[in-house]
Amino acid sequence: MNKRLFKFLSGNIFIVTVFKIIGMLIPSQGKLKKYKNILIATYFIYRRKIKIKNNPISVLIAPISVCNYRCLFCEIHKDNLLFPNRPKNIVGLNVIKNYEAFLSTAYSLSFSGGSEEPLLNQDFAKIVEYLKLKYGIRMMVNTNASVLSKELSDTLVKYGFDSIVVSYHAGSKKAYKELMTGNIDRVDENLEYLKLVRERSKKEKPLVQFNFALQRLNAKEYPIVLKKAKQLGASAVIVNKYYGGRNRLQDKKVSYDYDIEQGNRVLDEIYAYAEAEGVKVVPAKCSRWVREEAEWDSENVDYSKCCTLPWTHLQFKPVLDDENCHYVGICNRIELFKIAYDKIEFKKQKQFEVLWNHPVLQYMRKTVNSISEINPICKYCKNRDREVIRNVDSLKYAAVRDQATREFFTEFRNQYNYSEIEGINVLSENPSSDEKFLEKLAEMEA
Repeated sequence: MNKRLFKFLSGNIFIVTVFKIIGMLIPSQGKLKKYKNILIATYFIYRRKIKIKNNPISVLIAPISVCNYRCLFCEIHKDNLLFPNRPKNIVGLNVIKNYEAFLSTAYSLSFSGGSEEPLLNQDFAKIVEYLKLKYGIRMMVNTNASVLSKELSDTLVKYGFDSIVVSYHAGSKKAYKELMTGNIDRVDENLEYLKLVRERSKKEKPLVQFNFALQRLNAKEYPIVLKKAKQLGASAVIVNKYYGGRNRLQDKKVSYDYDIEQGNRVLDEIYAYAEAEGVKVVPAKCSRWVREEAEWDSENVDYSKCCTLPWTHLQFKPVLDDENCHYVGICNRIELFKIAYDKIEFKKQKQFEVLWNHPVLQYMRKTVNSISEINPICKYCKNRDREVIRNVDSLKYAAVRDQATREFFTEFRNQYNYSEIEGINVLSENPSSDEKFLEKLAEMEA
């Protein structure tokens, strides 16, 4: 679904009124549910309603909380230090059925969640088959593709799984092993088989894209990555700028935010090489580095940014210190709830409403696009300095985020009264706080 088109449509009173009327006429059955939901959502977004009758249009679910890689740029090293014996929290088909109220109306579902490998979930093929046959939901997965077995590839092609984004941050065997800690030959063999099955079946899906996050240590790898993408049947290479965080590279200054001129030269080389090789690159227009400043100004906020996520998106991230649980939020800036999916039921709409129209989400919808009453976490998110600070000063970035999270929950509780619900706990701070990591690190060093 085109996000820009959706924002345009949901900003026109005539269009949203027509959509609402059409949506009310569409029966709430099977594969029609998601289109009914999209049409109705435009009305509630336009009216900036805080209590809404549409369900999320897009959903993200982390289907497991462990990974078989230890990529140097991943925060799995932070997770391993804080939660060395964490539960796997495998989301089986039974959990998917428990989430049926909102999955039945969702247009798209992403399997991701942070420092985890979704395809380690042994129920993945069953989940794909069930959701495709019953609701025709669009699905994508972020994966290192090391465990993309032949059996799973057969299933993904058979049921028309939509999109696979493969973490492919180096193309040579040596660099891949050093940076991503895996075996690139196994990955290439898996992708080659998937390409073969698609060709035999005369099907285009699942589309495969490579994700390449550019930084100093992999800058010379791009020619091999682009050639491999063409060879292995990838439809495009997504070129991202590496972003910092609690990982094994944070003290090595690998981000080109430290040298934007050199970074932009490499970007130009990548796009020129891709054009010469006939490889599609995303985004189509090079997204260049534009400044080097690393000062944090809390008032340098872009209030023109209009966010629709509180009305359209819901994500379920891994809980690393408890079994059968998810952290739930609407974006990557803040987790709002901790839910126990073995103690709650979201099979019916009324059951799901308890979460989806919870006072926390009503507060978010009321304040996300306000200027005078914008909540602390959204103000932090819309700050123009945020991305640069993340890359060049991870301590400052984490401290500002953790403080904004605490202030968000403080302001919420000052404005709203709510009753506790079994299985749904409202948080008070960032559960992945950098402070906890630094405390644990100090203990280890001591």
